[in-house]
Amino acid sequence: MMKLNALTITMVIAIMTLPLHSANELRELSTDRPDTTESPYTVDAGHFQFEMEIANATRDGSQREFSLGEINAKIGLDRSTDLQLVLPFYSRVQNGGEGFGDVQLRLKHNLWGNDEGSTAFAVMPFIQLPTANGDLGNGDYEGGIIVPFAFEGPNGWACAVMAEVDFESDEGGKGYHLSALASATASHSVTENTAIFLEIVGIKSAETTEDFEAYFNTGATWSMTPNWLLDGGIRVGLTDSSTDFTPFLGVSTKF
Repeated sequence: MMKLNALTITMVIAIMTLPLHSANELRELSTDRPDTTESPYTVDAGHFQFEMEIANATRDGSQREFSLGEINAKIGLDRSTDLQLVLPFYSRVQNGGEGFGDVQLRLKHNLWGNDEGSTAFAVMPFIQLPTANGDLGNGDYEGGIIVPFAFEGPNGWACAVMAEVDFESDEGGKGYHLSALASATASHSVTENTAIFLEIVGIKSAETTEDFEAYFNTGATWSMTPNWLLDGGIRVGLTDSSTDFTPFLGVSTKF
């Protein structure tokens, strides 16, 4: 029989001893998708949440890219913190590589507003591991920190803004540079189970060869049950250096 090492045993014990809440005590499902702006709310302690981009198809000029099954797997560590593992299972780039992408390990800590209040704020550091097949990645470790803030808007709109600073590998792989992302999103219910969202995203890299990128993203969500959410939409580039457009479909669940 295969022997478990000390680290594996420690992780299993830690997960088994996490405080649990019954289904009717769970806070409302809040996801980091489908918009770019992350949610400041964390997964309930001892519970799991899975958010998957089922498929997307990107067009940028004559270039095409197709992705399947990117999963963000989360576990609530306590009432204010969750651990996330982002696994991009398959991508195919026209005249480029295909296969598994770079994995991200993220830790989100909510500073306030997780369970009550009209605002919520969190910090989320992350590291990206060079696990991609062939030309899908640059082979370097990267990382950054994300700061999302949510607030109640007027007339039933739910709003959020986010700032992100990344440490990215230089194009030649000789060092690192900073990249900044800012976004603002707003969503509104259409029916009891459906909602729409509108979002603006801007990205600026310190790399001299990179130009400013801007995107308008929009889509809809459908709450099939309190803990199952289906989403779909499109991301549209607004500048010459931006990717032209990316339609997508996703699903999220918590248990």
